[in-house]
Amino acid sequence: MGIVLPPPAANREIELKLLVPEGSLDSLANVPIITQHARNRGIFRNFESAYFDTPDRQLYRNKIALRVRRSGKTYIQTLKRPVDGGNPLARHEWEVSVPSLVPDLESLPPEAREVGLEGVTNAVLETVFVTKFRRRIQALDLPAANLELAYDNGGITAGERRESINEIELELKAGDAATLYDVALALLDSAPLRVGTLAKADRGYHLAYDPPSEGVRAAKAGVDAQDNVDEIVAKLLGDCRQHMVANQAVVEAGRTPEGVHQMRVALRRMRTAISILQRQIGSPALALVASEAKWLASTLGPVRNWDVLDVDTIAGIETQCPDHKAFAALRESIKPRRSSNYDHLREVFATPRYNRFLLTLGRTVERRVWRNDIASGSLGILAETADSFARQALDRLHRRALKGGSHFRRLQPEAQHELRLKLKKLRYGVEFFRSVFSAKEEAQRYLVRLADLQESLGLANDAATTGGLLFELTENSQSPALHRGAGLITGWQARDKQVASAKLHKVWKRFREGAPFWQM
Repeated sequence: MGIVLPPPAANREIELKLLVPEGSLDSLANVPIITQHARNRGIFRNFESAYFDTPDRQLYRNKIALRVRRSGKTYIQTLKRPVDGGNPLARHEWEVSVPSLVPDLESLPPEAREVGLEGVTNAVLETVFVTKFRRRIQALDLPAANLELAYDNGGITAGERRESINEIELELKAGDAATLYDVALALLDSAPLRVGTLAKADRGYHLAYDPPSEGVRAAKAGVDAQDNVDEIVAKLLGDCRQHMVANQAVVEAGRTPEGVHQMRVALRRMRTAISILQRQIGSPALALVASEAKWLASTLGPVRNWDVLDVDTIAGIETQCPDHKAFAALRESIKPRRSSNYDHLREVFATPRYNRFLLTLGRTVERRVWRNDIASGSLGILAETADSFARQALDRLHRRALKGGSHFRRLQPEAQHELRLKLKKLRYGVEFFRSVFSAKEEAQRYLVRLADLQESLGLANDAATTGGLLFELTENSQSPALHRGAGLITGWQARDKQVASAKLHKVWKRFREGAPFWQM
């Protein structure tokens, strides 16, 4: 008798999506990990699905997908919504049979209609888009999990607009979710696949609604006083991965600089979390994650610099100094550089290295690989309480910041920049662990003092970065307007830096003398 593997929790779907190049879908069925573990060569089905919403997009606004899918003479109505926190692969899902492609909300169980469907009736629902695709389904029985592989080929239609579907969905039926990543990594060795960050429903809504792109901010850290260090590692890395992946499609759209900004924040938070953890557990797996996060952050850096100059710096100064011709010349010169950098990012997101990073990071979190590759003498640290670990980590980060700011008035620009980096790590550390402690108001005041100091120190660094970009723009240009615009920005930032310098020591003193909230 075989081992019985536990299924996912009721009404939860755990799946991983891989985008496949045109013409490569069938060949992936012959990859060894598939042929060795598949129960059969698969069955074929044709699916047609209609997705519904209200005229005011209530379901979309509440991140709910409602569809009715036809396969042969069978009609299945499905409602999906994200799971709060936890596994980024998981979603709540409810399925019921219906007699036709017409939705019937009353047939859903009460718990599916508790949130987000207030006031919605069958009569107000309308078709938003339709998907049609041919699916090949295979069941895989691996030692640690049972999976279902779906090879989908078809398209999404919303009015006159259409996108193709060419992807693999790996769904966990029972067992260890990390196996999804194992199979995906094996498939990545055989074809230039990409990790899909948008479900078919998301793609359909984008096609139909063309919503404005918005960067996704980091969710509040889920660490609490009951967690041990092992759970802290999983939560922090999982949250950072989710934050990063949530912004990939925003970056690819290239319509708002906030996507790149938030993706870089996610990577900085990830590297900070690992640096805090590595001091105690020294995991080679986490060191590899940190190295790849550093590579990706450096790739995003130039894009962010041009975004800041174009969207933040010029816009802010232009309101005070409206030389529109000069600033228009700057923007015109910046435009091809920004466009080229965004094109490069899209190419990076398609590379095996980037997609391997995403998959390896997901597997590391799901399997908690750090348990197996740290020294045996450090294993006890994984059972340490959040309270004790957080106090030690924040004490160390706070001391490093104070040491970096000693003899503050005499700090040279490089030393100020290093201090700013230390303060940034301290800020992320506080955000990770503030919920462990009861001093909520004191924690907020501490963060305000910290943010004020970071901002004041950041002006000097911003001016140095901007100076290099302006030199690149003007070096071979004969445009008087372009040179005038560069001069205006240089002068204005010098003035801002001088104003900030006048109060910088006062801001530092306020931070230095403030009591750390975790010591109260």
